[in-house]
Amino acid sequence: MPEKAVTSGLVDRQQDAVRHTSGPLLILAGAGTGKTTTITAKIAYMVQELRVDPEQILALTFSREAAANMRAQVEELLNGTSEVHVSTFHSFCAGVIRDNADKCGVRPEFSILEDVDTAVILHRDMGVGIRDALLYTSSISKAKDLNITIEMLEEFAGQKKEAIIPLEPDCDRWEQIFRENNTKLNTFHLLDKDGKKSQKEDKNRWTAFNDLYLEYVKYRDFVQAWIRYETRKRERNALDYGDLNEKALQFLNAYGAEWIDEMYRYIIIDEFQDTNYVQFELIKLLAGKDRNITVVADPNQTIYAFRGAYTNNIQEFVRYFDIQPDDIVALDVRFRSTDKILDVSRKLIMHNYP
Repeated sequence: MPEKAVTSGLVDRQQDAVRHTSGPLLILAGAGTGKTTTITAKIAYMVQELRVDPEQILALTFSREAAANMRAQVEELLNGTSEVHVSTFHSFCAGVIRDNADKCGVRPEFSILEDVDTAVILHRDMGVGIRDALLYTSSISKAKDLNITIEMLEEFAGQKKEAIIPLEPDCDRWEQIFRENNTKLNTFHLLDKDGKKSQKEDKNRWTAFNDLYLEYVKYRDFVQAWIRYETRKRERNALDYGDLNEKALQFLNAYGAEWIDEMYRYIIIDEFQDTNYVQFELIKLLAGKDRNITVVADPNQTIYAFRGAYTNNIQEFVRYFDIQPDDIVALDVRFRSTDKILDVSRKLIMHNYP
């Protein structure tokens, strides 16, 4: 398909993004601005017009559906065949780990746990209550996405423990004291006026101890459950989604990313605003020395914030890759809704906020 066909139908800003192929590029694209059309046209343009080897192009997104849609559009533009590597972040990282399983501490046939699998292991195999199993599953996943380790949380729990010792140095008695304080606090209202007045300082001390103890126990129990979960996972030769990004990054940091730099000369990241800390560190390695990296981001839409999305990643991308004004393309034409419709919608939505 000639260049005119690849870029036909694209507005000026889309064509600017397509033709910007050397060095870093930030595409700011809101909903309905044709970002998928733009990046798939860019891939086709590089393959057909610049004669880039399609195997040297890596395109990453977040959901399987988005990856499948992008892959289908690329194949259509390239007449049904394509060696462009289009996948999700997790699928890409799983491939890196499988190809280097021995160095990543797993066997190549490892299984991947969904969040529900993690919750089942915590509840069924380890006796964690259902509510806490769900909470721990979310917390473990988010901690890994933010590169927070068990050791960091152990140290934090230790700090919580140290805060209790001035109130009661005998750790073995803490649970008993907590129960006794609970009883006193729950019956404090039964005291007469003089009794309440005379025990006011005691009540403050009971409350302070119990608050600190509950905070410590919360982190202690979570860390203990996380440690046991990791042991159970190793026994099953399984990884969860947080492990995939984390282990791939650890491997590349330990053994070098030069081979990836040689394999993939052009990197395209869709939905960049949803990258977490670990994924952003991976992106820095993937960009390699040439830094031929294009990211597409909607600063107003971070759907994975609950999973640890790196909230200032767009600003960090601009800083780290030394993005200049010519390296930013804003797609400002909306194909789903006209500006008039969006403007009216915005005025209505603004009434929802003080």
